[in-house]
Amino acid sequence: MKDIKGWQLPEWDNHYEKMLMEYNGKWEYQKPQRDYSLSFVKNWNVALDIGGNIGFWSQDLCRKFKSVWAFEPHPENVACYRENMKDFSNWHLEELALSDHQEENATLFASPDESGNVSLNSHGVTHGNSKRHLENNALNTTYTDVKMLDDYVTEFDNQNIDFIKVDCQEHEKEIVSGGLDLLSRHDAVLVLELPCRNENERKYHDDIVNILSGIGYIRKGNNKKETVFTKWFD
Repeated sequence: MKDIKGWQLPEWDNHYEKMLMEYNGKWEYQKPQRDYSLSFVKNWNVALDIGGNIGFWSQDLCRKFKSVWAFEPHPENVACYRENMKDFSNWHLEELALSDHQEENATLFASPDESGNVSLNSHGVTHGNSKRHLENNALNTTYTDVKMLDDYVTEFDNQNIDFIKVDCQEHEKEIVSGGLDLLSRHDAVLVLELPCRNENERKYHDDIVNILSGIGYIRKGNNKKETVFTKWFD
């Protein structure tokens, strides 16, 4: 673990130091995308941070929402997340991956140099970075348990989920498909990382738009790759 501009990161990560931007004396990652997606929020009860990484989004969400649930499967990211979240008490971390099925000891793929480039889908890792592609044999692997978002329906029965962020390197469709029951029960702003850099990514984007439209979600817009959906028109 190493300190980079006030953030604890895995020793092998050399990506985020050049991606962090300073705002009012604090180094942030994806602040414009986060601010854009949060501008659609109407209530500030529970937020879910799916693909919590080392806490870049969770810190800000904890300042704004009553409570935050994060999901992060990579053990080194988990250790950094816990360090970065020490000043906050209104969060809960699930150390596992989400998908459209349940599984024990599933293979988790990770870039050797970018802690946010982690997925159950190896293609999402090899092609996750827009500046370069990796070969499959360059990836690191570990193992994780897998649940579905719908496994948490009863956990949030008497709570209001108002915001859900999903950034899981080309595994967003599976996470959405495994959470349709929960998503239908809450009026959450949903922000998904959905790049549209080529035909395959555009089709993946369109598939998710169609799936979400079946439970009342409307695509509202995007800031870079982060694409926002809500259940209201205004």
